[in-house]
Amino acid sequence: MKQLNTITISNNLRKAKPIRRGFNLVEMLIALAITGALLSATMVALDASFMAYQTTTEVASTHTISRLIMNRMLTLIRTGQEFGPFPINPQDSIVVSNEIQFFLPDENGNLGDLLTLTWNSASETLFVTITDAAGETTYPLLEGVTACQFTMEYELGRILHRATIDMTIVPDDNMSVSLDGVNIKPIRLVASAMPRSTVYR
Repeated sequence: MKQLNTITISNNLRKAKPIRRGFNLVEMLIALAITGALLSATMVALDASFMAYQTTTEVASTHTISRLIMNRMLTLIRTGQEFGPFPINPQDSIVVSNEIQFFLPDENGNLGDLLTLTWNSASETLFVTITDAAGETTYPLLEGVTACQFTMEYELGRILHRATIDMTIVPDDNMSVSLDGVNIKPIRLVASAMPRSTVYR
């Protein structure tokens, strides 16, 4: 009797013990599909975040560089002398052009080098040309300028009263994001300056 009870208890323990088995093929396929979908969504989100960061950085960098160049041009206008181009009609006092030229003062306050700022619409680039005794030197000042005009207000004939610069700059196209489409807005900067010779005369 005691031996029979031992056999019964042993059989009951065997039945209560869980049976270990692995995943079947369908469960493995479902797990792989879920994992692949999660990884794909994560990679898309990371790629969009990275590209958006690059675009934001490029826009901020372009804006900073554009403002620095604008401030530099205004400083050159304030210190410049003998501005051009002049109105074709002597009765006109306002000239709108894609370039402005003036002389930089030398260390003695006399007329020095001739500086010309020119916007080229074909290359969308703002160029600066310095003419001195050695000749002309031209180099690009700012790229990505889709529009630029110089408005010069003259008084008393050929005396420049005020010069206004109106520029529109587009950030580098290499940083555009396909998800954003054409949502990258151009930067427009407008500023004016008066020559010191006009202010303090």
